[in-house]
Amino acid sequence: MGYTAPSILFFITVIVIAHFFAPPGYDLTKNTISDLGSQGHTYKWIMQVGFIGFGLLLTGGLIWKFRTLGLIDYSNLPIIVYALSILVTGVFCAAPIINSSTYSVREAEIHSIFATIAGVALVTSILWHLITAPAGDRSFHLIFLLLVTGISMLFGLSENETIPIGKGIVQRVLYLTAFIWLIKL
Repeated sequence: MGYTAPSILFFITVIVIAHFFAPPGYDLTKNTISDLGSQGHTYKWIMQVGFIGFGLLLTGGLIWKFRTLGLIDYSNLPIIVYALSILVTGVFCAAPIINSSTYSVREAEIHSIFATIAGVALVTSILWHLITAPAGDRSFHLIFLLLVTGISMLFGLSENETIPIGKGIVQRVLYLTAFIWLIKL
């Protein structure tokens, strides 16, 4: 718990603060956390600091764990990929929430690609822990593998409006689920 909690507490704090400076038209039920740091938004830097800080703190916490234990825990390497991918999403911002012709489509694409890489790395890590965990701990990892995978699919369905659930809500539930799993490691 001690290795992941500081990064999660930092990230949650920044997300809460960023909501006070949300772009005009932002609706937390419909907009994602990335939209708090979208291109063209005056206060995007707040969320950028959140993404970058989370990535650095989580990576640093895991490296600290490796050094403290005196060995590399390979099962946590996908979590480092997850953390560094979140960091990159802070460098490259999402498209503005209001249609604008003056933004970088390429930057938004890079943001999206690394958000996807982060999700794949998280699922890979949960799966790795499921496979390598002692028999008594496998059900914990299986539950979170099913939750993260299911909520991710729900996010995709809400994003293209196949189901009438706001993608902002689904994404926040996904983050919360991932954070619970990371803290319990």
